[in-house]
Order: sequence, then structure tokens, then C-alpha cells
Amino acid sequence: MNRKLIITIIVFSFAMLELLAVRQGHINTAHKMTLQHRKIEATTEKLNTLKIQIEKACAPSELQPILVQADKVHEQQ
Repeated sequence: MNRKLIITIIVFSFAMLELLAVRQGHINTAHKMTLQHRKIEATTEKLNTLKIQIEKACAPSELQPILVQADKVHEQQ
């Protein structure tokens, strides 16, 4: 009787340890996913900032003086 009880306790303990290992794996995976999402959000924010800068640089009001100056240089040649 004592042997069966001890074996049962040992088997149960190993099963619990395995469940803890699986749970820790899930926690680690969730942590990695969170880090990746944060990196994606930061990169998206940088990309949006660059898009805004490009739109401002390509706006007609910004390009007009450059084109006028280029025309003057071209006419002088």
C-alpha cells in the first residue's frame, strides 16, 4: 500500500511539474509576442512620421520655389 501511494505521489508530482513547464512556456511565448508587438508599433510610428515628412516635402507649395529656381538656372544656360 505504501509503495503504491509513494509511486502515485511521484507520478502526480511529475505531472504537475510538466504542467508548470507548459505554463511557463506559454508565459514566455506571450512575453515574446508582446515584445514583437511593441517593436511593430514603434516601427509603424516611425514609418508614419517618414510618410508625413515625405508628403510635406512633396507638397506643391514646397516644390514650386524649387521648380522656379530650376527654370531660371535652365534659362541662363
